[in-house]
Amino acid sequence: MSGFKRKLRFVPSLLTCSSAFCGMLATFLAMEGEKSLVWAAYLILLAAVFDFSDGFAARLLDACSELGKQLDSLADAISFGVAPSAILFQFLKQSMRLRGGIFTFAPWEIAVLLCSILVAVFAILRLAKFNIDPEQAHSFKGLASPACAMFMASIPLIDATVPEDLLITSILDSISTEMEFKWEMILIGLQVFVLGKWYFLLPMAMFVAVMMVTNLPMFSLKLKSLKYKEHTLVFNFLIFTVLMLILLKWLAVPILIFAYIIVSFIKWLGNRNKVEK
Repeated sequence: MSGFKRKLRFVPSLLTCSSAFCGMLATFLAMEGEKSLVWAAYLILLAAVFDFSDGFAARLLDACSELGKQLDSLADAISFGVAPSAILFQFLKQSMRLRGGIFTFAPWEIAVLLCSILVAVFAILRLAKFNIDPEQAHSFKGLASPACAMFMASIPLIDATVPEDLLITSILDSISTEMEFKWEMILIGLQVFVLGKWYFLLPMAMFVAVMMVTNLPMFSLKLKSLKYKEHTLVFNFLIFTVLMLILLKWLAVPILIFAYIIVSFIKWLGNRNKVEK
């Protein structure tokens, strides 16, 4: 290892700590109330950038270590476990129109709000399983904790979305004003009835959280080469991801996560049938 690389071996750990810092700050902002939820969501997205960068930097600088691995898991538990739980807690509280301290609520309301803690619990369990399972070195079992965190972070961002800001709205408007109107009604309906009603939001959030601790193999999005034939599924999904993000912005996040789960399940089912034959 060159002397220059040795001097920079602290960079991966610095990036990991930056991810943890963003996660803690996101938690504090989420607990302040609904006005800070959007900023908390952006901080989780920033934490994800740091989380991706630390692994890349560690490989580039040949600075991979057991300490870095454990530090990364602890940071992920904060940024992709605790912080998303705080966002879900506040959004559930907002959708239930609750004010005041948690112990002033009815028992069933407290029970609903405490379900948000399961996001952190399942994320921590998922990270622990990942660390001790050698089979997950090149593939995942269960949904990755950053994906679940992205789902939780997208909730306040979708709620704050204005239909006119979406590219798909402009496209539909150029085709037909009536089509644009229908799309705007769909988005408003999603904001009011799905995100705005805890009994719709909570089951979706719990499903995504539970997927973190399942043994369902998830197809890897890592590319070992740039040959399309060798990674057809990955390339197609990445193209689909880019198109959805361009057209729908934050509204694309839950769609992409559910699509990723469904495609992984179909792929697992297909492989299982081949083995049985």
